[in-house]
Amino acid sequence: MFNKMVGKNKLLSYSLFFLIVTLFFTTFVAANTFKQWESVDLRHPIRINGAIDENILANITVRQPDNDVVVNFQEMTYDATSQEHNYTVPASFTGELGTYEYSITATGSGLNQTETFTFEITPSGETGLLGFYFLAILLSYGLMGFGIYKEDITITMLGTFALFFLGMYIMFNGLDIYKNYLTEGFSIITLGVAFYVSTKVAQEYLNV
Repeated sequence: MFNKMVGKNKLLSYSLFFLIVTLFFTTFVAANTFKQWESVDLRHPIRINGAIDENILANITVRQPDNDVVVNFQEMTYDATSQEHNYTVPASFTGELGTYEYSITATGSGLNQTETFTFEITPSGETGLLGFYFLAILLSYGLMGFGIYKEDITITMLGTFALFFLGMYIMFNGLDIYKNYLTEGFSIITLGVAFYVSTKVAQEYLNV
């Protein structure tokens, strides 16, 4: 039977729960990394002969990871305030995950030059945090398992709440750069475990 009181583990369990929730609702956005199905604003201070000139004509070409051209030599807009040329890639062109390559051709003062850059598209707009997510997963399952081991209702329910957050986050955002059948399956399993355990704990609590 589960105990109704948390005892000396109360502070630790609440601390772990809020840590887990904070981890998954904290935004970590790396430079040149953007979220899938959202528009991408590309800005560059373009110089020819070391000088920025509003009369510089800049055209951009963007290729998806499979090398398909989604933006074909489109003119960029000059922003006099930031002294940058910019082009916004529509959200409809950022559905493919991976590394996008784009080239900017600048023409001015009788000169012509082209440079190539890249940006990343990930499910959540984050990258390089896979180990971080695995830690949060271990903490979530560990908190629930610790509550079951101690037969403590409060700790167990905190663990299942953390798993609910975890499952919903992964379902919508994937894990780091991954969002596929595996991440979807893991999120469904996690939500199922959280639902089953919380239901069983609630039944035992009500039957006490």
